Amino acid sequence: MQPEPLRSLQDQANPGHTALVVVDVQKDYCAEDGLLAIRSGQDMSPIRAAMPRLNRLIQDARDRGVLVVWVRAATTLRALQPNHRAVRDQGSGLLAVEGSDGASFDEGVLPPLPGDIVVTKRNYDGFHQTPLDTMLRAQEIQTLVMTGFTTNVCVESTARHGYFKGYYIVLASDCSAAPDPTEHESAVRNISRYFGKVATGQEISSAWALVTSTVPTVSEVGTGRLSP
Repeated sequence: MQPEPLRSLQDQANPGHTALVVVDVQKDYCAEDGLLAIRSGQDMSPIRAAMPRLNRLIQDARDRGVLVVWVRAATTLRALQPNHRAVRDQGSGLLAVEGSDGASFDEGVLPPLPGDIVVTKRNYDGFHQTPLDTMLRAQEIQTLVMTGFTTNVCVESTARHGYFKGYYIVLASDCSAAPDPTEHESAVRNISRYFGKVATGQEISSAWALVTSTVPTVSEVGTGRLSP
């Protein structure tokens, strides 16, 4: 018999079964002198503006015992199928190439810590040919709070795949971004209508606080997952 669905933000984002997924916070996708900015000529200020809010959510997740998962790109031509290469290499090379400085985490975002999960992907989708699903199920995760860059490409691709795998999806709308605000808003609408919930980082933190209000935070009792 199927369990009853979790419907409220508070129930879905319960710290005991939630992971904060941070996607592609890497120099080539975020920095003003990264390859995305150089090649497209796009303004990276929406991404830079989202970083302080993302940092607050990462810290809140750690304080509330929420598992933090980092999904990072490390692209190579050999790892891409021909149809992917037809779209992505375009004769101009790839972003976040494995081993390059552009594939390293951007200094504007809090770095991963021991106990976090770090998953390397070769394409847009954090689940495709990676151990992400196995790692999440080993932690009994039911909900993915999605953040990172860019909202309409790698964040949305990973969120959609997670939805089809049975995870509740919550997009932290102001802790994700794209250089083109219209592309960001399009992804926000898609997720809110068809794949999950959309909330601000503060709304998600407040939901975590309601669940853990009677439980000491991790910063008070040391490291480790909470089980409210």
